[in-house]
Amino acid sequence: MYIEKFIIKNFRGIKDISLTFNKGLNVLIGENNAGKTAIIDALRICLSYGNQRREIYVSQSDFHQNKNVISDCEANIEFHFHFHIDIPEEAGWFNDLLSVQEDGVMDLQLHFRFYLDENERVKYKVWGGTNEGQAISPEVLFLIYHVHLDALRDAEQYLRPVRGNRLGQLYSNIQIDTEHDTDQEKKREIAKKVRSAVDNDAEWIGHVEKGKEKINEHLKETSFTNKQQQVDISFLPFDFNKLVDNLKIQMPLYSDELLDGDLTKQKYFELYQNGLGYNNLIYTATVLGDLKQRKESQKETYAALLIEEPEAHLHPQLQNLFFNYLNKLDIEHGFQIFISSHSPTITAKANLKSVIVLQNLSDRIHALSLKKSGLTDDNHKYLQKFLDVTKSQIFFSNGVILVEGISEALLLPIFSRIVGVEYDIDKAGVELVNLNGVAFSHFANLFNNDDDVKNLKTRCSLITDDDTAEENDEITSRAKIATELAKKNLKVFLAERTFEFELFIAGNKDILLAIYTEMHPVSAGRIVADVDIKIHGANFVAKVISNKAKSELAHRLAVKLSTDEVARNAFIVPTYIEKAIKYAVKGE
Repeated sequence: MYIEKFIIKNFRGIKDISLTFNKGLNVLIGENNAGKTAIIDALRICLSYGNQRREIYVSQSDFHQNKNVISDCEANIEFHFHFHIDIPEEAGWFNDLLSVQEDGVMDLQLHFRFYLDENERVKYKVWGGTNEGQAISPEVLFLIYHVHLDALRDAEQYLRPVRGNRLGQLYSNIQIDTEHDTDQEKKREIAKKVRSAVDNDAEWIGHVEKGKEKINEHLKETSFTNKQQQVDISFLPFDFNKLVDNLKIQMPLYSDELLDGDLTKQKYFELYQNGLGYNNLIYTATVLGDLKQRKESQKETYAALLIEEPEAHLHPQLQNLFFNYLNKLDIEHGFQIFISSHSPTITAKANLKSVIVLQNLSDRIHALSLKKSGLTDDNHKYLQKFLDVTKSQIFFSNGVILVEGISEALLLPIFSRIVGVEYDIDKAGVELVNLNGVAFSHFANLFNNDDDVKNLKTRCSLITDDDTAEENDEITSRAKIATELAKKNLKVFLAERTFEFELFIAGNKDILLAIYTEMHPVSAGRIVADVDIKIHGANFVAKVISNKAKSELAHRLAVKLSTDEVARNAFIVPTYIEKAIKYAVKGE
């Protein structure tokens, strides 16, 4: 089984949200303060409910507070799980959670409600199935298990040889192959053998006795005659779990080939001598080993892995390798994985259908599962191939501008600052995406569905050319297709002909001619001037195109406007570009 739907109400910054999850990998992405940690913590609170050692609880500060209204927290926190049943046996194993609809469809439901009593203490109710009050046995809750790796995980701390460390948990859960004895009996036998091996060493026994005598010597002097105290010292208890808690991880320095079988020459690095990134991988590998072992030994268990920022301390190539492995895990071992991330590297490598985009709009958290978005199968296939680390940043942005070439991509950031400080797209968190073509429709379906539930909440400006011939006022077919995409959160802004033509006729003739003359003086001298600015502009653009100088011209213009204040103050941004920037930034 797996969590198919998770509803959160009135928890921290989340007022009301419904999340659709996949069976295997789920990647929660979004800007800071978009609710990623709150969702992970909500999962932790609920999935650890049947665990005796819980790490997180609901507190009074977790109740949602409207930032626009000064009031007490009145609304209850609610968490509602809907588990999909994969095999019929799960309906029996988790019978306390079973819900049967009128049409006979079954699922498993788990519900939590937290509220404040008259003394402001947190109280809660938990029930299974459809009807509130349906009790859940501890045995059923024990079958729901998760492991959490937080964003600030300290691998060295978590792997120290102390009680309950992750390495010890792994060895405690590993099943020992045995023909006659039970697993626990065999582990007790192993612990006895280890202790016996130590306790039968004469030198060790003598050393322990010396220490025991010194302690008892002082106890004798500090105890009443009729209440004499003394101690005994032993190396290990018979408890297998305490034995494995004392294991520690080290990294061998020399390879087996170099040692040539002589292990006495081996030396080791301690964890504190290792880099943070690789220590994180070692810790994560230990946790995954434990999770896999538990799932294999208890097939009826629901197991989840929660990882915050798996990219922590990993360079991009290692992020890629690690994430590819996580993709394999959900297929091979049957546990559900939830990842929260800020990494465009991970987003670019993720299957888009596993991605859930979280957005904070006017202090309201919204979630869009790209599996449930307006993207068609063709859109998914195209974007899966096309999205790289840069373009995947659209999912973290406050707005998007789509352009068809490098010239627009180079110049729009400086143009936005010329339009006005408040329209600086970098400061506004607006992502500029160069499509290197006109495949706008694949992106458009993220913004322009009639059903707003299927859209990203950010605004998108689409900038393209209509390439109108001088004698033809009808826009070309590609521009016509682009204009038909304009709906909901997507607006289309057309150049009269081309980007360079618009720059020229907007009143920037002199600076463009000067830059082009520096680049191609002979070609620039052959540009036929005309009193009609449009004819002059067309002649200019023809020369730029014939010399394949569009990108170089844009680059030099961007440098000029960035470094020359006089030129920047005199420059006029074409109207259609200005409108596109203003819409993406402020919706104007």
